[in-house]
Amino acid sequence: MSNKAATIIAAAALLLQLTGCATSAAARADGSATTSVATRAPAKPAPLEAAQDAKTFAEAVQRGDVAWQTGQFDRAVYYYVLALERSPQDAPTLAKIGAIEEGLGHTALAQNAFEMAHTAEPDEPHIAERLGRLYLQQAKIDSAAQIYAQVLALHPQRTRALDGMGEVCLDRSQLGEAIRYFNLALQAQDADAASVLTHRGYAKLLADDLPGAAADLRAALAVAPQPETWRHIAELQTRQHDSAAALESLLKIMDTARAYNEIGVVLMKMNDYGAAAIHFTKAISASPSWYEEAHRNLALAQEHLQVTGG
Repeated sequence: MSNKAATIIAAAALLLQLTGCATSAAARADGSATTSVATRAPAKPAPLEAAQDAKTFAEAVQRGDVAWQTGQFDRAVYYYVLALERSPQDAPTLAKIGAIEEGLGHTALAQNAFEMAHTAEPDEPHIAERLGRLYLQQAKIDSAAQIYAQVLALHPQRTRALDGMGEVCLDRSQLGEAIRYFNLALQAQDADAASVLTHRGYAKLLADDLPGAAADLRAALAVAPQPETWRHIAELQTRQHDSAAALESLLKIMDTARAYNEIGVVLMKMNDYGAAAIHFTKAISASPSWYEEAHRNLALAQEHLQVTGG
């Protein structure tokens, strides 16, 4: 089977998946559709309407772009797939579908679309990096590593690929290599300083370089505060035995119950089971009716205390 034929078949399968998502949500009369699917409005145009106003590839893409810009996600995807019927291997159009689905939280569909785009145009770095990011989010570390290695082989100064490879090394507990990649990412053009500093700061935290971690994480906050940065700052503060400061940091991005639970999890990693149990108890008190995770963590901490005689 030729690559073109395979792409046409994959595009048709993707259309069926996307149509199924929209139809299943619309068919529910009880309003139980998930938030991400329910926000896709309005539905795609009727086939006859689409055929009449998008007779060429360019027209279909143009109408898809307009629909995307106005938040009509189903309509945009429908027009893009219509365009793919004219040009099945058009990587930018496939990537647009991937971006829409990723934004809606439809990870499997987004991955499918970006994989097809990458197959159609394997040397395009932006598409490859988006696919690598999706792999990282799903803990598909080896797949992400392969993608980023391909990008860096052609574009060794790509800051997103360098940052992504650093995250791969971080997940593999290769802290020295991770920090090296993050250093290179910061030196590259158009670096996302806040994200890379956050990642490097966390790598230093795991490497027990607490002063270095603090410097990077504070620098990241000065550039552009991100939830991930505050979470790592809180872990640093907990490791420095300042749970009050950690709580203050976490309350910037989450509620009280979750904040106490996260501090407790870090304390568990530090083998401070007594302090961890106290924080899990506070999490339960802050939200006793639903916070099952804190209950499970408290039981685990108490089990460790019994074993250690604490």
